[in-house]
Amino acid sequence: MRQSNATYRYYAYGRQALVEALGLANVLPGDEVLVPALICKDVLSSIHTVGAKPVFYQVNKSLAPVSLPHASLIKAVIAVNYFGFPQDLEPFFDYCNKFSVKLIEDNAHGYLSANIDGVLLGNRAPLGITSIRKTIRIPDGARLHVSDTQLSEVIPTQLPLSDEPLGARYFLQNKFSKAERLTRLPILRWVRAIVRLRRFLSTGEFITTSTTLAETDVVVPVGPRHSSMKKIQELDEQDEAKRRTELYSRVSSALDKSKITPVHGRLPENCTPYGFPFFGDSETAKDVQRIVNGFGVEVIRWPDLPEAVLADAPDHYSNLWLVNFL
Repeated sequence: MRQSNATYRYYAYGRQALVEALGLANVLPGDEVLVPALICKDVLSSIHTVGAKPVFYQVNKSLAPVSLPHASLIKAVIAVNYFGFPQDLEPFFDYCNKFSVKLIEDNAHGYLSANIDGVLLGNRAPLGITSIRKTIRIPDGARLHVSDTQLSEVIPTQLPLSDEPLGARYFLQNKFSKAERLTRLPILRWVRAIVRLRRFLSTGEFITTSTTLAETDVVVPVGPRHSSMKKIQELDEQDEAKRRTELYSRVSSALDKSKITPVHGRLPENCTPYGFPFFGDSETAKDVQRIVNGFGVEVIRWPDLPEAVLADAPDHYSNLWLVNFL
């Protein structure tokens, strides 16, 4: 992959890195941030933390922007590399150049992924964020990318790393995951089912979802664990990228005759997929889970949409699923 000239800072979570990115983009209280309507509601907490307001733009079934509306208060625009697939940034660059706003590349799903030219995702815009913990099994770890020379001179210093250990949950999940891949038995899925049953018996909900309050939570940036950073440094990136690309091919072949509609027809060169995204209803998703059980992966619905988007969300927002490769 092509070497990057970006300056990096590490945080516990991607939303914390986004708060710093918005600050570097000079987004102030009362300003607006252009963000895709197809987004996790947690992203809005970063925007609200700096006192700004989200303005939504729609994306089509290819997850590309339909149009990018403009208003005088918009100071930054967020482009998302959904599931580690490179978003075409040309429309965003044109928009930002025309209206003098900063582009932030949301690469939460794209750790290890690059575009066709070999440029790592997250490094293609003046500012970028990557949530590493969503790609490798660690409790925290996210990265702020600053590729703009002027902004790199005013980037905040690295926050202190935490001495908190990885914890028992991390070690258990890691061992279950390895055992699952060796035995081809859905061990981790069985464990999750037990946890979710216990949650249902105590709360009435199988899966914990974000509440409306998650959109307005105050985000305070902190550094990640030393132990998480060590796992990131020890990762064999080529081996993990190979595992994910091969798994994408296997899942794609296994689902070839199913009723799903893949989001992408093929895996682009240099793309390291976060998972295998597809469109379908709940019953179809259950069928997919049965088909991929032997691969040691889980089917999840994505994303947990913002409340302002839910009422008028197009079908392809609510019927989007992911075979998660974590």
